[in-house]
Amino acid sequence: MRIPLFPLNTVLFPMQGLPLHVFEERYKLMINRCLDEVLPFGVVLIKSGDEVGGDAKPYDVGTTAEIATVDRMPDGRFNLIAMGRRRFRIVYLEHSEPYLQADVDFLETTGAADEGVHDQADAVAALYAEHMRLLMAISGQWTRELSLPGEPGRLADYVATQIEASNEAKQQLLETLAVPERLERLKFALGEAILALTERWDESRRRRFAGAALN
Repeated sequence: MRIPLFPLNTVLFPMQGLPLHVFEERYKLMINRCLDEVLPFGVVLIKSGDEVGGDAKPYDVGTTAEIATVDRMPDGRFNLIAMGRRRFRIVYLEHSEPYLQADVDFLETTGAADEGVHDQADAVAALYAEHMRLLMAISGQWTRELSLPGEPGRLADYVATQIEASNEAKQQLLETLAVPERLERLKFALGEAILALTERWDESRRRRFAGAALN
């Protein structure tokens, strides 16, 4: 299947939303085409090059996106929400239009029904809850009840979207098709993040108590 590409400095996962402000002429043309022909486009992380202007070389694996909501502005720009759908791998880049296009193969995840995968998902959910508790405590907010996807693959993609990690680390998660392996990678990433957040929380409390003692 041939699809237009939107290279960005972000990683989109399936079933996750992505707000976009479209202002470059080539991408306004692309979005108009997608709307007119009810086409998806592919979101791909930029490997080298710039997001705005010029040519960007993308990673080979990305996610198709469907336009969920769109707001057309009088000058032709768009504000829209795109929803990630399917992983794909680029097999051929096409440069005949002002925007990149690609022939792609769709990728399927594996191992979602493997023995023990739900236990892995439960461990990731618990670590993510602790991660969020620490983040909110540091910012002085109350802990809210989390509503997480129950299916292990969708849980992994949701958590991968939410955690603080480099684009390269998120791209690696996107390219990890085996759900058990993706969950293991997330367990490690969340463990590292929790250690860092715990240090920040302890330092925040020390400063708070020191200030109270001075008063």
